[in-house]
Amino acid sequence: MRIGILIIAALILASPTIAQTSAPSSAAPPSINIPSSQGIVAKLDTDLDASKNKPGDLVQAETTRDLKPGHDVLLKRGSILSGHITQVQTYSSSSASMIVIVFDQVAPKGGSPATLNVKIQALAPAATVSTDSLQDGRGMAATNINSAVAGENRNLGNGGEIMATSVGVYGIRGMSLASSTQNQKQYSVVQSGVSDVKLKKGTQLVFRAPEQ
Repeated sequence: MRIGILIIAALILASPTIAQTSAPSSAAPPSINIPSSQGIVAKLDTDLDASKNKPGDLVQAETTRDLKPGHDVLLKRGSILSGHITQVQTYSSSSASMIVIVFDQVAPKGGSPATLNVKIQALAPAATVSTDSLQDGRGMAATNINSAVAGENRNLGNGGEIMATSVGVYGIRGMSLASSTQNQKQYSVVQSGVSDVKLKKGTQLVFRAPEQ
């Protein structure tokens, strides 16, 4: 797994930078500092498919719970996290499929747009999907960057809802997560060793900010 992560990091470094142009702005948007101890629970608002997506494609996710460190709500439910795809690789007999994403923008519900720096920490099917395999571990691919999560899913609710403390991939066969940091940005790598990476709208996500 360590070798695989190094390969992923090398691929990210080698991937071409997406040219971006923008009109001059009088002020940069503010940055929201997310405590590294707080997971952001969200759902995917964009279909992802390694056979169709390309670098530069917009990816969005909507928070499904308030992010409330202490007494204050930092991000309300319904806030939109935005990012873009930086690299896509389709599956072949000699290489895994992957989609690399940078999430760096957020539109807080009822607030002004801001920047943030987070990675994907966990993935699970939409909670409305049958969770039989999630509850007893059958067909589970629960993989973290450094360790595998197997057996009873203590990080999922009774209805298959993902939790802020969830880590890895649940209920999606052959899929795993990795990450890399380049130029202080978090690159989230969703990869599959059995087919092209495909995630539908509604897929549950947990985001996590890096430790300061």
